[in-house]
Amino acid sequence: MLPTRRWAALAGVACFLAVYAVVLDEPTPLFAACGLAAWLVVAQVDAVGTMCSVDRDLSASVSVEPTSVYVDDRAAVTLTASLSEAVDAPVEVELVAPPSVNAPERARRTVAFDPGETAGSVTCSIEFPVAGRIAFDEVEVDIEDRAGFFTETLTLGADARCLVESPAPDGIHVGRGGELVGASFGDHSSDQTGPGLVPHETRQYLPGDTLSQIDWKTTARMDHPYIREFESESDYLLSLVVDCGSNMNRGPTGRTMLSYAREVALGLIDAADSHGDPVSAQFVGDAGTTWEFGPSSSSNAYQTIRRRLLSIEPTRRSRRPVGTSRPVAPEDARKRSRLLDGDDSAFASTLRPYLSDGESYVSRVSDRPIFDAVKSACSRSDRQDHLVLITDDSARVETYEAVVVASKRSSQTSVFLTPTTFFDDAAGGAGDTAGVVAFEEFRKRLERLPNVTAYEVAPKSAMNLAADRATTAE
Repeated sequence: MLPTRRWAALAGVACFLAVYAVVLDEPTPLFAACGLAAWLVVAQVDAVGTMCSVDRDLSASVSVEPTSVYVDDRAAVTLTASLSEAVDAPVEVELVAPPSVNAPERARRTVAFDPGETAGSVTCSIEFPVAGRIAFDEVEVDIEDRAGFFTETLTLGADARCLVESPAPDGIHVGRGGELVGASFGDHSSDQTGPGLVPHETRQYLPGDTLSQIDWKTTARMDHPYIREFESESDYLLSLVVDCGSNMNRGPTGRTMLSYAREVALGLIDAADSHGDPVSAQFVGDAGTTWEFGPSSSSNAYQTIRRRLLSIEPTRRSRRPVGTSRPVAPEDARKRSRLLDGDDSAFASTLRPYLSDGESYVSRVSDRPIFDAVKSACSRSDRQDHLVLITDDSARVETYEAVVVASKRSSQTSVFLTPTTFFDDAAGGAGDTAGVVAFEEFRKRLERLPNVTAYEVAPKSAMNLAADRATTAE
């Protein structure tokens, strides 16, 4: 319990009067000094009683809603306090904010009891800039006696927790036409047998086989020597092209299109690492390739690409838009143009120049970053390869023509598309029906190209909502 300035002022006056009475040898000032001293003693006794009563009767609790948030998100923290019996003195109950949060000023997180009040609560919005389990485990109580001579600060315990997680994709759907794909995308068979790590099959012993190749368990079971063959390591190049342009920055912090694309790319690198496959990588921004590596199959290569993927951020400059309408390849345009031969109508005359302008169409696409990166990745490969393009569907013309090139030059092409409709704020993350249908048409068009498999990469919750909406519509 600490005295206030008011107590100090009265105590000073009492001392002055006592000294004055002694110096002047006058009893009257001494009586006044004794009266003030008695008043202060009575006030102190009363203050002790008030503070003991508050300590005994006060209860406080803290709650956080929601109890789990992401970094830089906010949560509502509520402090509730009550007294079983009213006291004739002001009491303030303050929520003690941990140092790792951004809390409002003291007045906005304090419950103030005026004399006679017994209950109160306050709710404040707190920001969490640091990941971890944040504890609100202290409440401070400031008590002042009714005369204003003494103050006391008490500490009460609280038990409120909030889990703050780093933003990351939660529930990733990778599939084809809404059907979840369960296999690892980088898995493949070498179609060769011999020394290796992966068991392939057993066969009967033949002259020339070594004793180290004998499968003793199978031999004991079959009563005849059997050989266990293993799948050989393959020389299967994974060429990874990842779009990190500004278009991939759609979505909330930590759950952007690039965040989901990154998870797919990391899975592919893990698969290549497990098979010992050589891998090359290109990251493509708005202005072109921002980072390039490989091909290499060293353990350091896989770690280098992983580190780069984890640190990659979308570029900031907006890409010059390329049409998102359904693309028409030059050869298709020429075929349609021939259908207009002999048609002298005004409609045919208007349409014919657009269908015959195939070369300018190609030139408009060929100088785009994704197209250039895919063409470059294909030109480096002189072996069996698997080209993987991870992008969105915002520039469908460029993407389509890039995949056309890949389908002709690579042994296998996989395209992982993040649908923009699922990351559009206006659609609430569930995607509008027209956008979902248009995306699926584009994905199927890509799959009609030879040796091409196209996947959608989206939040699982968004895919579930879209599926439920489609079921309801039916």
